[in-house]
Amino acid sequence: MSLKSVRHRIGHTLRTLFPNGDSKELKALQQEIQILRRELQSVEINERNALKQEMELLRNELQGSGERELTLLKQEIDILRNEIQENIAAIHRLEILTLPQRISLLNQFGKALPPTVPGKTKQSFKPQGFSFGIITDGRRNEKLARLVLSIRSQNIATDNIQVLIAGKVNSISGIDDVTLVPMSQAASEGRLGAMRNALTKESRFNKFVSLDDDFLLHPFWGTAVQEVREDFDIATSIILNPDLSRYCDWVNLIENFTFLRAYHEMFDKCQYMTGGYGIYKDYIFEDHTWNDDLGFYQGEDVSFSRRLFNAGYQLKFIPQAIVMHDDERYRQKGYGVIRSMPTEQALDLKPLTLRMEKLCPRTLS
Repeated sequence: MSLKSVRHRIGHTLRTLFPNGDSKELKALQQEIQILRRELQSVEINERNALKQEMELLRNELQGSGERELTLLKQEIDILRNEIQENIAAIHRLEILTLPQRISLLNQFGKALPPTVPGKTKQSFKPQGFSFGIITDGRRNEKLARLVLSIRSQNIATDNIQVLIAGKVNSISGIDDVTLVPMSQAASEGRLGAMRNALTKESRFNKFVSLDDDFLLHPFWGTAVQEVREDFDIATSIILNPDLSRYCDWVNLIENFTFLRAYHEMFDKCQYMTGGYGIYKDYIFEDHTWNDDLGFYQGEDVSFSRRLFNAGYQLKFIPQAIVMHDDERYRQKGYGVIRSMPTEQALDLKPLTLRMEKLCPRTLS
């Protein structure tokens, strides 16, 4: 029964019992009614406030529950996505580890990996051999020394090997029989193409191997390249990260980012050659060079690759000629390659989570 109904019934009863309204008893009863009215009003207010509080608590609980469920769902999706990406990387590692058996089986069926066999388009004019052109900023001399050692350890006649190093070379010591090309300013400005162009001018042999100073050649790299039956214009091979996942080897450029292609997929012009490693024939540099002006992460390798492929040069894939990008920060993530953020930067982030940077956004020129 509502408060108004109670008041109405009490008033009706009083008018019936005391029609004159003069009795002392009536006044006393009216006082009691006033007290009762105040008490009823107080109860009504308290009940309303209590009801509001209960409704607000319920609303908060419902909202909190929904937000928690949504957060948990997002976390679960992220976990599943990471698992899928890690599984892709694991499958690629397994493919690399079983590569000799796969290649042998394909060869027995008269196939190849990948199925295309690009041939050369021109004749070399320099002597047969390898000119290894390395660029450096002078801060990784220990890695540089390991790279030169991996070159010297190949099954290639020493008379057919030339090692050239361009960039900040003043601090290089303990590395014998190399040609140094001082280019400190270009190294400071990150003009990778300018340093590579200078190296090609000093190369004596018909195969120029472009290398960054943080790469390593597999011990059987030279044997694999020399055993290639069909000639080529440009060649690449499997590139590993230190965790044996893939670096940017057989790759496409899609929406300004690098994506790994399956090794069995045929060559197409959407691919590019990472500047950190590649094998180029001497005649290519008669008509084409890297862009001298482009700096770090400005796509000097993408621009160069696109011009070469548009000119009709062919890219050969030599899977057994494996190299490693000797930088622990890099690893495969799904069909991409990521670079981990330095620990001191990651600790400054709120909330504290594992964060990665995408590899090499590109700018074409």
